[in-house]
Amino acid sequence: MKPGDLIHMPGETVREGDAPSVGIVIDVEPRHSRDKRVGVLWANWNQVEWEPKDWLEVLGSVQTLEA
Repeated sequence: MKPGDLIHMPGETVREGDAPSVGIVIDVEPRHSRDKRVGVLWANWNQVEWEPKDWLEVLGSVQTLEA
């Protein structure tokens, strides 16, 4: 998992009629020595949330293009 990856939370409980959450990984730097969370900017939220890596699944990765 790296910054720019498109992710979702497979175990998320989604109410009927709502769409599952999708987000972009913003930060993977640990905040302390045992930190296993990543910073995620969710599409339906206005701030970065720190989510456990084990709860997330990568849907797509950013590819760097060279000129």
